[in-house]
Parts: sequence; C-alpha cells; structure tokens
Amino acid sequence: MPPIAVLLLTVAAFFLIAALVERVDSSRRAQLASTTLETQTLKELEAAPYSADPRFNSGADARSPELAAIVAREIKADETKISDGLHNASRSGGQASVVAGGLSSLAAVRPAVAAVYAVAKSRGGLAGVSAKAIATDETALVVGLRGVANALIAVDSEDAARADTARWQAEAGTAIAMLALLSVFGLFYFRADRLGRENEALLGLSREEASTDVLTGLRNRRALIDDLHSSIDDRAPGRHELLVAIFDLNGFKQYNDTFGHAGGDALLKRLGGRLAGALEGLGTAYRMGGDEFCVLARCASYSGDALVADAVAALSDGGEGWHVGCSHGAVWVPAEAATPSDALQMADMRMYSNKASRSSTGRQIADALLQVLSEQDKNMNVHGGHVAALSGAVAEALHQSALEVQRIQLAATLHDIGKTALPDSLLNKPGPLNAQEWEFMHRHTVIGERILNAAPALAATASLVRSSHERIDGDGYPDGLSGTQIPLGARIIAACDAFDAMTSTRPYRGATSVEVALEELRRCTGSQFDPDVVAALRAIVLAGNRHAAAAVTTA
Repeated sequence: MPPIAVLLLTVAAFFLIAALVERVDSSRRAQLASTTLETQTLKELEAAPYSADPRFNSGADARSPELAAIVAREIKADETKISDGLHNASRSGGQASVVAGGLSSLAAVRPAVAAVYAVAKSRGGLAGVSAKAIATDETALVVGLRGVANALIAVDSEDAARADTARWQAEAGTAIAMLALLSVFGLFYFRADRLGRENEALLGLSREEASTDVLTGLRNRRALIDDLHSSIDDRAPGRHELLVAIFDLNGFKQYNDTFGHAGGDALLKRLGGRLAGALEGLGTAYRMGGDEFCVLARCASYSGDALVADAVAALSDGGEGWHVGCSHGAVWVPAEAATPSDALQMADMRMYSNKASRSSTGRQIADALLQVLSEQDKNMNVHGGHVAALSGAVAEALHQSALEVQRIQLAATLHDIGKTALPDSLLNKPGPLNAQEWEFMHRHTVIGERILNAAPALAATASLVRSSHERIDGDGYPDGLSGTQIPLGARIIAACDAFDAMTSTRPYRGATSVEVALEELRRCTGSQFDPDVVAALRAIVLAGNRHAAAAVTTA
C-alpha cells in the first residue's frame, strides 16, 4: 500500500471518529435541550401568569408598567423556546404526531395563559375574582401544559434513544477505525520487517559477491587476505599450524591462445571446481586472479604434502595437443611467517623457485630429445638451433615476454622432434617427395606434439610444435588453421624454419642466398606467412642481429 494511501486512510479514520463523536454530542445536546424545556421552561411558563399577582409575587405591583413588561417578555420567551424546541424536534426526525400534538397543546395554552395573566395584573389580582370565575382558565392552562409536557417527554425519549444509538455507533465506528489503522500499521510493520530481512539478505549477498570470484565461485584475493588475518589472529591453544600454498598454472597461456578466452575461462572454472572438491572438509580454495590459486588449511605437518599433492592433481588437466599443470610454493604460519604479507611473499618465492626447477627439468628433457634427434640426423639438430635463435630474436622484436620468448625458443628447438618417428629413407630422399610421401611426412607435427605432451615439463611447447606448419591462408597442416587461429609462436617458428631451410644445404638441392630467401618470404607474406613476423625477421637479418647472424654464418 503506498504511503499516500495510508496517510489518507488515517486522516479519514480520524475524521470519521470526530464525526461520530460530534453526532453523540449533538444527540446529547438535543436531549438536554428537551429536558430543559420540560423541567424548566414549561414550569416557568406555568408560573409566569401569576407573577403579576401580589399573593404569588410578594412586593409586586400589578400596576407597575415595568413588571407587566417583564412578565409579558418572560411568557413570550418561554412560549418561543417551547415552540422552537418542538420545531427542532420535527426537523431532527421526531415523530410528527408527537410534535404536532405538542404544538397544538401550546396553541391551546396561550389563550389560557393570557387570560390568567390578564386577571393577575388587574386591580385586585386573582384575589378579586372568584375561584369559580378563574377555574376554567386555570383548567385550560393545566390541560394545555400537560399536553405540551407529554410532547416534550416524548421528544426527550426520542432524543435519548438517538443519543444511545449514536453512542454505540460511535463506539463501533471508533473500534472499526482503530482496527483498520492497527491493520494498516501492522501491515507496515510486517512489510518493514520483511523488507529488513530482504535488505539483510541482499547485504549478505553483496558481501558474499565482494569476496567471491565471479568466474570460479571460489573465494577471491580480498577474502584470502581477510581469512589470513583472521586465521593468524586465532591463537587457540592446541590448533594445527596454518598451511598457505600458492599455485600458478603452467601452459595456461598457450591453452588460452589456442582455444580462445572462452575456452580458457571454462578451463579455469573446471579446475577451480576440482580444487574446491579436493579440499572439501580439509581447507579453503581461493582464486587470486589470472591463473593463480591459493589454499589455506589447518592441518598436521605430516599431511601437508599430501594435501598439496591433491591440489596439484586437481589443477592439472590435459587432452589431445595440450597439457596444463602447475607450479607451487607453500609456507607454514606462524612457524615460518608471522604476518599475511610475509606468508604470501614466501609462498610466492617458493612457487617461482618450483617453476624455475620445472624449467630446468624441461631443459634437461629437451636436451635428451635433441640428442636422440642428433643421433638420427646431425643436420636436424643444427637446423633446430638456428630456428630457435631466429625465433627468439623475432619474438623479442614482437615484444613478447621473457617467459614466452623462452617457450618459443624451446618449441623451435624441438619443432622437428616428430621426424624421429619417420624412416631415414623418407627424411634423406635425394629428390622431391611424392604425394603419398608428403602425406606421411605431414604426420611429424602431430607425432612431435604427442612426444612433448608425454613430458609435463615440455607440454607448454606441444601446441606450438603441432601448429608450426600451418599457413595464414588456411592451407597448412595438420588442422588447417588460418590467421590468428595459429598461435603467434607457431607463426614465428614457421617463418624462421622456412628461412633457415632455404639458406641451408639439403640432399636434393643447394643453399639459397639470404636475399633470395627474404624475397621468397616477402612473396609468400599474407598467404603462407604472417606479415608482422616476416617484417621483423627481415629487419633482424638485414641489421645483422647477433642471433640471426650466428644462424646465417653457421649455415
């Protein structure tokens, strides 16, 4: 109900109560007036004609003009009051027969009053007239006054009845109005209470949203800081230490580049759900932002490693052509860190140390694979080194991060690793390959991806190796990707691989000059190669970049 409606209802209720009270007062005033006419005015009218007689009014002089005038006015006034009272009773709904009888009796009284008055004020007054002579007038006076009195009594009874009716109507109306107002105020009270609960619920939801990561549904960095403060301040005796562990995904950027932001968001949501499930009843999972997660758990020191291992497993996933794992760092509070900032900083440092260790492991595995490649064909190992050097220089020129440059170089080094599964007769054929041989050759990128995905430390490079022979126009292999669907690292490797292949000696042809190779790259720009990549590669080669120069000189 709108507030204006409540205000109007309240005002109407008060006016109703006031009107009912006024009606009761009016009825009571009417009853009082009729009683006054009956008990006072009628008596005054009865006594007034005798006021001029010295027997009834000691000290009066009937011959005094002032007394005569006063008595005459009193008689007139009393008759007027009675007449007006009966007329008012008629207008107020009194019984017509009663009012008419009263007026008729009053009309009959007037001549008798006048006759008695005339005798009373005459010489000698009533004493000078025989009782028999005045009896008729007095009888008429008494009879008439009795008729008027009966009428006034009836009017008084009607007024009393109306007053009683008005009284109980006022009481009932007041009760109804009060109940209506109480109902309205009750409605407002319960509505205000309901709105209060709803507002409290909305406030709670707002607080929850402020502390919840929208994508994964995990608690966010703000909640992590608050929970860390609360946990550190909680120094209950006998409680376990607090384990703070930070996790950073490995290979997520490549996944995001390959499958798009929507695919990346879906992966983060899935991994976040798995992390929360793995920690259920053991600790709390947080998404700190980007591809970083955190875990808080109170547990015994001997169970910390198992909990971290479960979290690492939950944050690892893979499929055909991709693998995402994570690096981590953990710290115990308060044994190793006393404040939230110290705990997060130490865990972060340990996480990056773990990431660097994984990179070192990846380098060792890559070296082992390169040795396998070299054992099969030393030229392939050399070619991979040249392509890696050129690719790293181009990636730097295109403003890629140091970590991404490192990933591209590693992928470039291993881009031919799949050829280790191909027969030597195919790899070292002195002449051009036929269609069937090319179809078999095209499998090496998929094979290379499978080999790299088998080693988690190298999984981040697998997608670049798979796409290293795609073309901008979509006519490449194995997936027919085009344009920006091809990861930038793969586009860089493709151009650098082609340049080094053209400027290197092959069993079936000699080396091409740098100028001719650059011109061929320019000619195929926009169809086979990325224009920005070719422009950067051309500038590096012509400027004598030390990476390119080393590669060209060696060739």
